Amino acid sequence: MVEVRVDRAIYDKAYEYLQPRAHILRPLEHEDRVIAFTKDDEVVGALLFSDYDGNNIMVHLALDDPKIASRRNIKLMFDYAFNQCKCNRMTGICVDGYERNERLLAGVGFKKEGIIRNIMNVDGTCVDGAIYGILKGECKWV
Repeated sequence: MVEVRVDRAIYDKAYEYLQPRAHILRPLEHEDRVIAFTKDDEVVGALLFSDYDGNNIMVHLALDDPKIASRRNIKLMFDYAFNQCKCNRMTGICVDGYERNERLLAGVGFKKEGIIRNIMNVDGTCVDGAIYGILKGECKWV
């Protein structure tokens, strides 16, 4: 069974899991928030919320198994951003053309807003990123 954890004890381990999978180059910052999905105390998925500015929050996601993106866990993500942080918007960026991620983002309500050229570093190569956004008023999960 997958357990959802937000305790500080799992932060570093969850970020180590997420960082290469979401192609994040910067270190974990104090203001960042992490939701870890664990199975037998091993991280199998993670959400990172970063760059909160009062209106928008960036979300980064990595999962070993797409089944972790259950209705309950999707609601957790949107509840945190829209209800707890009081954001009006969430933004996510994924490798452009990576169908699995783009399908997941679109499937939960994000809208593809464009392409940012050479935004992500994947194995030493700069690649384009697809930017996705969702507004609180568009979200069916809250």
